[in-house]
Amino acid sequence: MIGHTVHLGREPVDDVTAALREQLARSLREAGFVHRLAPVSITTELHRRLVHLRDSGLLSACLYEEYEQSLVFSCPGVAHPRTLIVVATPSPAVKVRFHLEDGPLEAVIPPTYIHRADQERCLRILRSVLAPAGGAVALAHGPVKLLATHSGLAQYGRNNLAYVTGFGSYVRLDMYCTDVDLGAVRDEFKGSLRMSCCPPCRNCHHVCPTGCIPHDGTVIEAERCLTYLNEHEGEWPGWLDPVAHNSLVGCMHCHALCPANRCYVRKEPLVAEFDHSETDLIIQGLAVDKLPSALRQKLAALDLDDYATVLGRNIRALKRAEAERA
Repeated sequence: MIGHTVHLGREPVDDVTAALREQLARSLREAGFVHRLAPVSITTELHRRLVHLRDSGLLSACLYEEYEQSLVFSCPGVAHPRTLIVVATPSPAVKVRFHLEDGPLEAVIPPTYIHRADQERCLRILRSVLAPAGGAVALAHGPVKLLATHSGLAQYGRNNLAYVTGFGSYVRLDMYCTDVDLGAVRDEFKGSLRMSCCPPCRNCHHVCPTGCIPHDGTVIEAERCLTYLNEHEGEWPGWLDPVAHNSLVGCMHCHALCPANRCYVRKEPLVAEFDHSETDLIIQGLAVDKLPSALRQKLAALDLDDYATVLGRNIRALKRAEAERA
């Protein structure tokens, strides 16, 4: 049987593919996700852009080398990838409470950190639509933020955060891959990579506690960013103001002060509490496999298990910042 064709973007796709795309869009939308499709061939262009940033000096060569493995496209589980699906998930900031010897401390977890449950939920939806069509689906690795902006799903802010309509920067981006050809073509994706409200606004530049956000452009000095510093082990650099600390990991300053987020800022709900014994163990900065099983599971539920060795140091820094601001 020969199917009809319909036009989605610049290229015609057959009616079976069109129906599959529509079913996928409907299922993701009903679950609260927003998505775009892209051909796998786009990854070559994205990698070329990253190399250009490195070679032009806008992206530190050391930083590129550190993250190179995660920036190169790969999709274990899909032998012959054809279509990328970049998905945006609302990701509000939340709070957790620690019980220290001198009293409780509430700490913010910014957007993007809590993610595994949503990734698993999204994978179930994708597979429920594509598996009956004979397709394999898996979580992919690569420059997801760059893909989101080039596919038209997101735009960059001056702070290098990705902003998605309806979510602002309170959003998590993930990339999935399938061997089903969903008719995505590169020519569908055109538009500005940068938010139109950024040029006249420099709030993030002025509020950044480490001075890593440029007065112009959208490529930050990432190795100076507080998020980079508090995700990595080691002593704080001498130039860092102790009162800069504001989150358990990451940083909230350029989220909270951005006018583009004014409709999305909410009071952070308390989602977990760690008693004195749990807090004492976390403060020690032990590797996650050295922690009791129950505590490991509690951190994993917040997707903080990968940061176990820096959480204690960060908690102490937050406590000191709180005392100096008082």
